[in-house]
Amino acid sequence: MKKVLLILGLIVSLSACDFQSREDFEKELSANKPIESSDIKMPTVKYISADSNQSLEVKSNSSDDKDNSKERLDFVSIYGKGRTGKNMNLNDCLGNIIDTNIGESQIGISIKPSIQESGGISSILSYDKGDGITEREYGPVAGFNNLTTMVSYDKIESESGSMLLVSQVTVDNTETYSAYYLFNRYMSLMDYLVFRNSTDNIITSVERLGDMIEVPNYSESGNINEAIKHRIETERDYLPSLLDVYKVKSRPVTSLVEGKEADIGYLPDITDESRLLLVKTTSNPDNMGMNIDIEK
Repeated sequence: MKKVLLILGLIVSLSACDFQSREDFEKELSANKPIESSDIKMPTVKYISADSNQSLEVKSNSSDDKDNSKERLDFVSIYGKGRTGKNMNLNDCLGNIIDTNIGESQIGISIKPSIQESGGISSILSYDKGDGITEREYGPVAGFNNLTTMVSYDKIESESGSMLLVSQVTVDNTETYSAYYLFNRYMSLMDYLVFRNSTDNIITSVERLGDMIEVPNYSESGNINEAIKHRIETERDYLPSLLDVYKVKSRPVTSLVEGKEADIGYLPDITDESRLLLVKTTSNPDNMGMNIDIEK
């Protein structure tokens, strides 16, 4: 049964990629492994955007008596088995990497073709709150020239229990972006900050909990390094309001921008076992944006 689900998961995932067509991939599999589908029951999967307010809610403590006998999700059967490594091409990086718990919630972190941008590869956060699997996408991390993205998944502690902090920094040609999402132990999205700007307007916009709390009232063009610098300065002003209460510090991270090493933003300064996963674009001046590093 698990082999069948794995085969189907791979077919679905790889069909959206540029490197191999769905038809060719199905022929390759069927040549060696006939598929029996009469008793297949795939879980319901619901995709929502990373900053969707759909799950912005505080769950009652009465859920502490949740049924702990619930069968665990088999993320490998759904997404395939992924692997960690450096400078991996897109053929080698797909599948589930992390299967763990945040408080009462089982979560999976996987690598799969981007739903937001065709041809890209993204990290996917998956969990089930009782109404089917929810997927949130953070990326893309690879698949486009001159793209650089870093996404970290960190487990942090609060007075109410374990929480998940997902952080992303992206520079994509003329646009720059960073975002920080906090989920509680029930995988409800509690808080987030999103920073955006571009070379067309380096003045940074700031979004929090669905509200624009800083909107540029004038436009100023600049180069990509000026845009990154302005966004980083804005991050310094706002990030402490999100992270300080959980005693989480941040640190600058670097990557290649126009062929040169440069600061691109901030990620949580977490290096112990609380760092669940770091997914980033491989820094390669000859192939920037096309390969991926996945580190536990």
